[in-house]
Amino acid sequence: MDLHYADWVSDRMKKVYIMSAKYAPGHFSHMLAYYELFREIDCVPVLYLDKQYDSFVKEYPQYEFQYISGESEAPDILFIYNLSPDDTSITKRFQKINPAMKVYFVYHEPWYGFREWFRNFRTGTESARETVKAVGRYFFVKRLVKRCTKVILPSNAALYNYEKYCRFKNVDYDVFPLIFTDECGESLTVNDKQYFSFIATASKSRNFRLFIEYLKYKAKTDKTAKFQIATRTDVSEYLDDELQELIDQRRLIVNHGHSLTNQEINLAYSISNCTWMLYNRSTQSGVICKSFMFGAPVIASEIGSFKEIVTPENGVILYGSYSLDDIDNAYESIRNNLCALSDGARNAFMSNFYFSNHVDRFKEIING
Repeated sequence: MDLHYADWVSDRMKKVYIMSAKYAPGHFSHMLAYYELFREIDCVPVLYLDKQYDSFVKEYPQYEFQYISGESEAPDILFIYNLSPDDTSITKRFQKINPAMKVYFVYHEPWYGFREWFRNFRTGTESARETVKAVGRYFFVKRLVKRCTKVILPSNAALYNYEKYCRFKNVDYDVFPLIFTDECGESLTVNDKQYFSFIATASKSRNFRLFIEYLKYKAKTDKTAKFQIATRTDVSEYLDDELQELIDQRRLIVNHGHSLTNQEINLAYSISNCTWMLYNRSTQSGVICKSFMFGAPVIASEIGSFKEIVTPENGVILYGSYSLDDIDNAYESIRNNLCALSDGARNAFMSNFYFSNHVDRFKEIING
């Protein structure tokens, strides 16, 4: 039985704040995994979060948490997971209180140069809004990294971008994978997996319009095909009469326009027989990891770290340009081999992303 928080804390253990000063529901599962990792290396973790995480925290009363405030005591370790404009000011305040505090920052999507960003904007694979936000994020990263002990990069693709475009002098860095606890449970079966799912921000970078095109294409030719959209983006503009008919026929599930709870996110993965990863831009994605957690194979493009993760045992990568027929052939190959691919996805999750298999490596990074 797990000990209560107060029962295992000792004065000799380092106190860790796992901080997210900006609300990002998709990152919450990562933070839970880091919480468990810090416990494994004999630290005292606290989820130090923006107040918007309240609904998530309530799902996990076994975790110690605090909302971000100006009155908090300084920890021994500040572990910043989700980039925020407030990170630098919070870090600076804590360092004044505790100059010996170590600061680790997980750089989830490293900057890869003005030229590449604006090329994506000109070609229409990235919106003006996301381009401006990317420039802003890079500005905040430059300020924050100066105060960091170490930058953690979640993949070799992230390492490549970091070293080529934005390595900062006199700041250590290392590679450590995206990690999760296992939120799947033991009752999931392949029979539950009926839907080809889009679970992400509905944006140009995620190729959402192409998913809608394929959905309509497939629905006309295969009356057994079912689809799911789970996103906090409001996608009402896409829900025309054709899609509404599929919703009425229960061939399409749409959960959109609000921040999904972790339970809603997990349910979306648990009923997926395939997850859309044909992105235009991404260094790495927790969507692949969580899909694998729930035994859902993926169809992915050849970008970022996807080639490091996706194999014929757990999904399909489409190289170069591809048509709706190419996507359909990939999806049918997954449907026809779902049992084996679902097992392969689960195996990939356990070996690559389950936190418990990375304790020793994490200890090296933190104590190194």
